[in-house]
Amino acid sequence: MATNKEKEIMKRIKTVKDAREATGRPEIDFSNLPEDLRDHFAAYYDALVVVEALNEGRKPDWGNTDERKWYPWFDMSPAGFAFGSSDCDRGNAGAGSGSRLKLFSEEMADYAAKQFPEIWEKVQLK
Repeated sequence: MATNKEKEIMKRIKTVKDAREATGRPEIDFSNLPEDLRDHFAAYYDALVVVEALNEGRKPDWGNTDERKWYPWFDMSPAGFAFGSSDCDRGNAGAGSGSRLKLFSEEMADYAAKQFPEIWEKVQLK
């Protein structure tokens, strides 16, 4: 169950624009990249900004193996892309889940996946 602080963060961060405002990160123009890479890099940047906002700037401590680091896990198949669950890793980043995309609770990872599925899909598939 989400803490009161997490619930407050979830109320404030509903859009990528909200995340940009919370972090002070600018909107970036990726038109200088090759066309086939633009969506992926734009989505990865948006995912980084969203995670930074949800974590309130706190970064995972990769030297602390007791600190859980949560990430959304998606089921990918020819039938589609769907949020499956959240998982955590104490010591390293799992394949397909960059170390900067970790959250500090299962509830926040679930929220990130359910609130921003289009971003995660582009990060994973584009």
